[in-house]
Amino acid sequence: MGSKVMVGLEIHIQLGGKKLFCNCETESATETGNVIERRLIATTGESGKYDPAAVYEKSRARSFRYKVTDNSCLLEADEEPPHSVNPDVLRKAVSMALTLNCKVVDRVAYMRKIVIDGSNTSGFQRTAIIGFNGHVETSKGRVGISSLCLEEDSCRKLEEHNGIVTYSLDRLGVPLMEIATDPDIVDEEHAVETAEIIGKKVLLAGWARKAPDAIRQDVNFSMGHGRVEIKGVPKLSTIKAAIAYEKERQSWLSELSPKLKGTNWGRLKFQDVSQLFRNTKSKVIASNLQAGMSVFGTVLPGLAGYLKGEKYRMGRELADVAKLFGSGGIMHSDELPGYGVEGEIKELVELLKPGKGDGFTIIVSTHKVIGLIEDAMKARLQKLEKLELPETRVVSEEGTTHYLRPLPGGERMYPETDVPSITVDDTMLEEARRISPRSEEELVEHLVSEFGISKQDASVILSGGQMEAFQNYNLLIGDSKLATRVILQVIPEMERKTGRVISSTELIPILEEAGRRRWDRQILERAMDLYFLGKMTIGDLIRSDELKPIGGNELKSMIITLDKEEPVNPKNIIPRIRSRTSRPFSPTEALALVKEMSG
Repeated sequence: MGSKVMVGLEIHIQLGGKKLFCNCETESATETGNVIERRLIATTGESGKYDPAAVYEKSRARSFRYKVTDNSCLLEADEEPPHSVNPDVLRKAVSMALTLNCKVVDRVAYMRKIVIDGSNTSGFQRTAIIGFNGHVETSKGRVGISSLCLEEDSCRKLEEHNGIVTYSLDRLGVPLMEIATDPDIVDEEHAVETAEIIGKKVLLAGWARKAPDAIRQDVNFSMGHGRVEIKGVPKLSTIKAAIAYEKERQSWLSELSPKLKGTNWGRLKFQDVSQLFRNTKSKVIASNLQAGMSVFGTVLPGLAGYLKGEKYRMGRELADVAKLFGSGGIMHSDELPGYGVEGEIKELVELLKPGKGDGFTIIVSTHKVIGLIEDAMKARLQKLEKLELPETRVVSEEGTTHYLRPLPGGERMYPETDVPSITVDDTMLEEARRISPRSEEELVEHLVSEFGISKQDASVILSGGQMEAFQNYNLLIGDSKLATRVILQVIPEMERKTGRVISSTELIPILEEAGRRRWDRQILERAMDLYFLGKMTIGDLIRSDELKPIGGNELKSMIITLDKEEPVNPKNIIPRIRSRTSRPFSPTEALALVKEMSG
């Protein structure tokens, strides 16, 4: 990768159970229909200065809507102070810090991080350091763990339209462990290996939520031009792609920077050019004009040939800025004619008057926002020209990275006065050591010997981070083999049928009933069909004839009827009964009755 490159990771892992500062469940089933609306303002941190990321978010002038869910309360609405720190997740965080060879803090003290992108209703996120100066061993040497923090997760973004961002409160307040490494990672493969090692330690403990975004990675990357934080890397495979892309991007920016020295970015001034597009053949532009938008154009000083090509892609850098202010992107001179824009180009050039070496661009926006876009583009070009690259970027599914906002700094921090500090005493440390995750081999052996399940099933349960879920389900059902089947077969099949993730919160009531009524496999699986697909309540299930087993005279009568239609035999009787009824029955009893009839 080269000696200049430095890579570190921030691995975020959601913990299940209760939220961090209230008694709400981490899992949500429904929205309540209530909506909260907010605008957020930037405030100074403890230093008395404004955080650059907060100032930038304020300039975007957006407003926020929050959909209330059944697992949120007044705390998530920012209408009451936080409750006590969840002792269960605090103990797990201390345990993981010890597992990662960290020095655990003497006192856990929460701080507030100012965040006004709407992801927190309060405008800040609560976070505390639990451990520091740890390490993990990898095939390419030791990687330091700079810190392990326990914080509250942010809201889940649903959509953004016309400057209004809609979030769900279901994820806000979910306990989140943030494990940050030192920049000891030497290449893309090493980054993936390190993430796997750290993630597996939590998965083996079985503490992570079962959700698509339960484990997320941020990548910290530098080639000597400042740290870039690449947020929200969803998969391990994307880590490699993101690092490779960022290395390529910064390489061509390094090559391009000298060519842009002394450029007068003040010539970048958007003007309304909508009159040129009255009869446009561009469907995108025409539909936006009909919706009340305008078309704006400007010269891009010195950027002809650098906006889109095999090497330079400055058009993408500017499009990223435009998109953050609600625009769909830009159309520029290196790709025009195109997108239906052809006949307007001659008049556009005559109006904008680009000089030799200049490019130009058009953008669909509003008079209210275009000034903000212009200022943001100028600021961005000035930084790129000087190779001042510290910033926060976001990654796409393909592994390309895109500008999100300036890199936050220490100015965003100030003490949390509503959460008392917590002493980490010997009792807490001992409790944390008691629950520390063991090796995979030890855990497999424990599951096999303690619960009598197969080694293969035990390995799959552990690799999926289902250790804690298995123990809970076994406790509820009272049958380890049935609990194994629920985790490995029934739930995945139900999720396939419903097209969504099924949470433990939804499962617990039906599993409690299964244990109480000693349902066998057939009855439980039929009950889950009726519960998740038939939308029946627990009360409906208890009263339903669908769960009453067919046995005795009723089963014998059904077999006699089937035999009259077509002779029954041991090979066809089971599928024929199942084609006739969805109620549970004993295949062993059915086969015995067929044998009795034939004898």
